[in-house]
Amino acid sequence: MALYPLTIGAARVRAGSWRGSDDLAYLVPLTGAATLTPPTLARIRDRLRRDGFSAVVTAAVGPTERNMLEADGFAAHELLHLLCHNLGRELPDPPDRKLGIQRARRHDRGAILAVDELTFDEFWRLDQDGLAEAIGATPSSRVRVVRDDRVIAYAVSGRAGSQGYLQRLAVDPTAQGRGLGTGLVADSLHWLKRRGANTVWVNTQEANATALKLYAQTGFRPAAHQLTVLRRDL
Repeated sequence: MALYPLTIGAARVRAGSWRGSDDLAYLVPLTGAATLTPPTLARIRDRLRRDGFSAVVTAAVGPTERNMLEADGFAAHELLHLLCHNLGRELPDPPDRKLGIQRARRHDRGAILAVDELTFDEFWRLDQDGLAEAIGATPSSRVRVVRDDRVIAYAVSGRAGSQGYLQRLAVDPTAQGRGLGTGLVADSLHWLKRRGANTVWVNTQEANATALKLYAQTGFRPAAHQLTVLRRDL
């Protein structure tokens, strides 16, 4: 089920199926934490139950939203590192053209999802709706891939005003160690700077030491707080 908008009281959210699951819902708050009052969250949970879901996970949220959700019975499911890159500082060198980074085409999406499946564990893998959500999350976005005889790496970048986002990065495990991840990150940073962004954000799982090292090497630094994905039975 694709995500659908919900407006309940002052709160606006998107909701739907988590990665194509029949019984696990995905909830994306779009308004401030103050709108996530207990009565509003109760009405949202009622709607998700009517839609056939038995549990719900949230998008990664900050500390204030986490507090409101925990007060409603949600519990932390996974902590994520939030990292920030100031584009006014030194950027990594542009990627070597020999890497072959190029624009993704619409028919690449199946191959992109195949790389995603090889890279991430089951909970974090994207499906078609999840990939579309990542691409459409910002007013301006682009998708870049690296091909061998097939797609072996990809990145989704987006911009909203002066804020840039590295929405997704994945490299086929058999192609890791060739600089593809570094090249895709550098490509995204240079594109976002050209488009007027001054800050770029990315998040990654606490246990993903490889990703954390890559982001540190390309100029990302830890933000002041972490993000949390929360879960609640319905």
